[in-house]
Amino acid sequence: MKENLKKNSTEKKGDKMKTEKNVRWGIIGLGNRGRYLSHICHYAVPRSRVVAVCDRISPLLTSAVEYLGDHEIKMYTDHKEMLKHAKIDAVCVFVAPEHNPDIVCDCLEAGKHVLCEVPLSLTIEGCWRIVTTVEKTGLKFQMAEQTRYAAYVKNWKHMVENNILGKILYCEGQYLHGMGPDRFWINPQTGERITIEEAKKTKIPLQKARFWNLRHPIYYLPHELSPLLHILDDRVVKVIGMATKNPGYRYDWFPQSDIEIALMHTEKDTVLRLMAGFTIETLSGSEHCNRMIGTGGWVEQPRTKSGKGKLWLAERYMSDAADISWEYSNYWETPALASQTGHGGLDYYPIADIVKSILFDKPTAMDVYKAADTAAPAILAGLSIENGNKPVDVPDFRPSEKRLMGRLPEKPY
Repeated sequence: MKENLKKNSTEKKGDKMKTEKNVRWGIIGLGNRGRYLSHICHYAVPRSRVVAVCDRISPLLTSAVEYLGDHEIKMYTDHKEMLKHAKIDAVCVFVAPEHNPDIVCDCLEAGKHVLCEVPLSLTIEGCWRIVTTVEKTGLKFQMAEQTRYAAYVKNWKHMVENNILGKILYCEGQYLHGMGPDRFWINPQTGERITIEEAKKTKIPLQKARFWNLRHPIYYLPHELSPLLHILDDRVVKVIGMATKNPGYRYDWFPQSDIEIALMHTEKDTVLRLMAGFTIETLSGSEHCNRMIGTGGWVEQPRTKSGKGKLWLAERYMSDAADISWEYSNYWETPALASQTGHGGLDYYPIADIVKSILFDKPTAMDVYKAADTAAPAILAGLSIENGNKPVDVPDFRPSEKRLMGRLPEKPY
């Protein structure tokens, strides 16, 4: 991607942006994902520039600057120093999710807009802290969840809005991603992954990867729950969680279940069943599959690369479901530079959205309330698992008569 993306210092013909201002980014967290997304901030999105980067591991700083090819970018090992001294308008927070509440709130309180990676938090308290800080500061917040921009999501949302499938009764989604044994330990001096065999032999104090703090795999649901809630224009109000044994069957040394399931009920009376797992073997990397059933028909994504998506409509005289390609990539509308970014060009959109939001003072596409809507049900599914599969109510994070903006509710959990 680096070789193909050229610095876009001027507006392309037909671009609707009519401003000379740039959004100056600071990047916090330069692991593989952070370094890659910083490149999109710097090269792919118009009126967007990275001017500062921050990571506690010094080699990651120098490799990120080399990767971006811009030696004017300032480097910091302390994000508070970056917030204090760097001339930035906004911050990308690409750290392990357990650190999101502290760092996101530090950025907001320093007067910076925030783009944050998923999930928002691993605790309900963390969700509330970020929500109320966004409300107090009035700054822009966007969750960097890219799947909601997928072509199939736009198609399904169109069908729901036009009542083509009738009343949506049931949705399901899964995110299974088999992680190899090199994904659980990190060399803190270099940021390199270490296999479990190497971890047992080395004398260097190693750092645990983020999966150790992801106590429940069900926590990592934004890429399934975000698009479904966006399609339905809905939120979850109650959740029940179930899981296989912990530790699991594949890695008896790792304290996590192989599979966890969340059964959810939404405000508009739709039932969702969502699955997550990160230790089992998968066919090829991450495996996503969504299905949606209404009173008038149903749609389903393919379960394998060679499989076909399905569509069946009750009132169209269909004797069987039709094969259909439910694409992720928006080939016909994706800007040329965006098409070169990851996840079929989808990684471009969250960054482009918040840049336009900052420059033209518009709402963000996935604001802090929608971010909390995807994090909280997963967190509470984990709580349900720990409490014998008891159902748990999910709070509404929006202001109401019972909760004023900027204030915590009486019972924030």
